[in-house]
Amino acid sequence: MIIHEVSELSFDYATLDEKHLRFLQNTFAGASILTLDEKGQKSVSVADLKVFDQIQAITEIPPGLKIAKVVDGLAPLMEKNGLLEFKVTIPADVKVAEDESRPMEAPMVKVGSSEAAALSRKKAVEVKKFISTIENATEDREEATNFVEEMLDSGRSGKFSSKGVEKMVGEIVANQSTSAMKAIAGLRGSDQTYAHCVDMSVILQDCYADILTKRGKEAGDEINRFTMFSGFMHDIGKSEVPKEVLESTEKFAPDSQEMMILRNHTTYGAKILTGMDVHPTVINVAHYHHVKKDTSLFTSYPDVPYEKVSSITRLASIVDVYQALIGNRKYKKNWVPGKAVEYILKLKGSEFDETLLNYFVGSMGRYPAGSLVRLSSKELAFVLMIAPPETPERPIVAIVENGAGELISNHTLLDLMMEPDISIVEVVDHYEHYDESEDQAYRIFQSIRIQ
Repeated sequence: MIIHEVSELSFDYATLDEKHLRFLQNTFAGASILTLDEKGQKSVSVADLKVFDQIQAITEIPPGLKIAKVVDGLAPLMEKNGLLEFKVTIPADVKVAEDESRPMEAPMVKVGSSEAAALSRKKAVEVKKFISTIENATEDREEATNFVEEMLDSGRSGKFSSKGVEKMVGEIVANQSTSAMKAIAGLRGSDQTYAHCVDMSVILQDCYADILTKRGKEAGDEINRFTMFSGFMHDIGKSEVPKEVLESTEKFAPDSQEMMILRNHTTYGAKILTGMDVHPTVINVAHYHHVKKDTSLFTSYPDVPYEKVSSITRLASIVDVYQALIGNRKYKKNWVPGKAVEYILKLKGSEFDETLLNYFVGSMGRYPAGSLVRLSSKELAFVLMIAPPETPERPIVAIVENGAGELISNHTLLDLMMEPDISIVEVVDHYEHYDESEDQAYRIFQSIRIQ
């Protein structure tokens, strides 16, 4: 059997990094690559690929290449490198046997086991590091929000520059603030434009990096900056929307003139970014982050085939809706992160790419970091680290309120993977339980200290 095309690749190829670029060029010399940019799909030589290109398929694989020959053990090797489906030519005299060399799945870690205890000790170190970044993350979020507002205001006078945002992105990545900023977004909400861009970008980058990590890859600083930058710029087209419309407290009717103006921000954004000569992936995110899998939906715009939407844009569209749910809007109540995740899951198949939605939910967790939960012990706790995917109901939490409803100052770290007799009973709306006007939930979360 001879492989002549790789028809499906993993999310690792959504934005090509140096490692995967070298792999493709070393392994598929002479092949053609189907890529996606703002103008649609096009075929290029593997030698002409560049970092951040979006790979759709590998075609016209020369039959003389080593990788083209189907041999025992090739299937798991292909899968390990993110090559998921391929087309082959099978000679008539060749009998196809089932591949028995696929690796066994790792056994699930049991609650309270010695394996869970070993993992818990490692996770405790990560949790303490996470807590130590909260204060700086708050400052980074506020500073980044100001940068976005300045960028859009400058754009209204025809002066578009991303230098301030690029500098801010570099600082956030260097400070390793994204995980804490993601949690803060769910605790504090955001305005519908400026902080929205910041929260969306850090959630997008953190989810994307987490997806790569879970696939045994590593998202380096260059990829992290690029992904976050794409998020920061996704709503740059709103600089063409009048401020009285953009910052209105009114919920506009679907057929209103204001809604039509707002819907055009994606087209404005693509035009602006094209003029700024940014990478096509960034333009794709700005242009198509509102395109749904079912393009007939009113909420899907502009009117383009779903195939034009890149993988990272499909993830961005999920993050954008999630952030809108947890963000502040004058015409609706903030959703808490856990409830927002539950709602988004219901949109699988109609609005969102199923594979990427599963990736997103796996990254956010059933109880995202920053969620306030009630335990079966009647205590209240904030989630500090999401649970393993095999046991999504057992995250690491910090108890902040005892069973009598009293706030406590000495916080206990509890890994529910080590507590078989304690479980989460419900997600608590922290806006209702604590004083929202005083930002009390965030203040309590910020004060968590683990000995």
